[in-house]
Amino acid sequence: MMSDMIRFGSFLLAFIMAAPVSQAAVWKVVNSWNETWEDQYSEWIATEVDTDFFVPVRLPVDCADNCYLVRAVFARNHSLPFLASDAWGKTIGHFSKQWDNLPLAKDWRQDKRLRAFLLAVVYHITTKSFPLDTYPVALNADTVKPGLMVYENIIASHACFIGRIDPAQIIPIHFFEASVPANVRFKHSTTLDVFIYNAPVPREHSGIVRWNWPVFRNGKWALVPDAEMPHYSEAIYESDFPYRKQLSKALNRIVKESSAGKTLTEDDYINELTGYFKEEALFRCSIVKQAEAILKKRGKNYRSETFDYTYNTDSRDERLYKLLRQVWAGLDEYNVNREKFFQALRAVPVSISGRLPDTSLFELFIAVDHHWISPDAYVTPEERWGMRWDKEKQEWIFGGSHRLNEIIAWYNPSKEPPKEPEISQEKQEEYGEYNRTPPVQDWQ
Repeated sequence: MMSDMIRFGSFLLAFIMAAPVSQAAVWKVVNSWNETWEDQYSEWIATEVDTDFFVPVRLPVDCADNCYLVRAVFARNHSLPFLASDAWGKTIGHFSKQWDNLPLAKDWRQDKRLRAFLLAVVYHITTKSFPLDTYPVALNADTVKPGLMVYENIIASHACFIGRIDPAQIIPIHFFEASVPANVRFKHSTTLDVFIYNAPVPREHSGIVRWNWPVFRNGKWALVPDAEMPHYSEAIYESDFPYRKQLSKALNRIVKESSAGKTLTEDDYINELTGYFKEEALFRCSIVKQAEAILKKRGKNYRSETFDYTYNTDSRDERLYKLLRQVWAGLDEYNVNREKFFQALRAVPVSISGRLPDTSLFELFIAVDHHWISPDAYVTPEERWGMRWDKEKQEWIFGGSHRLNEIIAWYNPSKEPPKEPEISQEKQEEYGEYNRTPPVQDWQ
């Protein structure tokens, strides 16, 4: 009896050792994508993802890698499915089992199996992957949020996604983007150099898109078709879409109008831009006038560390310079007539000193715009603002010698719209043959 048991035990051990080992996926999926998860994805990007996101894992990314890998990490952390296609439709995903010999870890930064998978994704995808894994959406408050992607894959071959949105800022949207050569840090940007192409270039080569959701159907992981995805729309490809060459304008307007709860007019944008500059400029005026009053009482030779700390405007002046860069961007972004904006500034009187005639926000705007202002707490208000009053001619002189009419002539009234890159007939034919229907996933 004992010998039979020994023989049976030996047989069982041999059977177990001969049986194929069950391969494990990169991570286990227990949840399914839906709009609630998309909202959480947006919130996660807005609060948890920043330019150093891949530094702890020393993983260099380019523009397409950045989009895909951020999505993969979120999917892994929340047990959601993930799928990525190469340019020919070959897919890898959470289900891939090539790395089951590598250990897992609770923290994604320590997960060696995940890292190997992410490296594989980097080598697997390009900007030509986007039309296979994403779909175009209607532009509205429900879609224009962190995680929304913009791409084109002909000229620039570039992709990025919305990383931050702050409606209180002049330019509310910051894009997260990387470039070539790949780097472990990506960057913030408020501009886009991506176009939506017109026919005859197929829509596959550019888009404002979200991810298709992976689902398990007929024994395999596949993507939900575009038409079944929330907010699916091809409106951005219509000939009457006005922001095809300036996509950030469309996206920023949606954020601004959604926050305001109404359609914004040119006057609304002028009032906002004027208000931002007025607040900063008038505060600086009060500091300069307070310093002037103290120096008048104490004498021109007065020196004090506390006084210098209180009335020096180094940091505030840097804020003003940054603000003006944003104001100029806002004038362009919202198609504001420059002269109408200048008129609004002229309508706001300002006193820089009780012993000088009033000026206006427009004159202060000029002084700041040309960096003629001084942060020095001990100089006169004229020197602080880089402008002096010519009593004889009854006018302000800027930067030591420039008259107002001379300066106004420096401002070009308009900015040339961006030119669309030309695509050769050969390229059009080449990309026109692009097949959006991929072969069935064969890595599963």
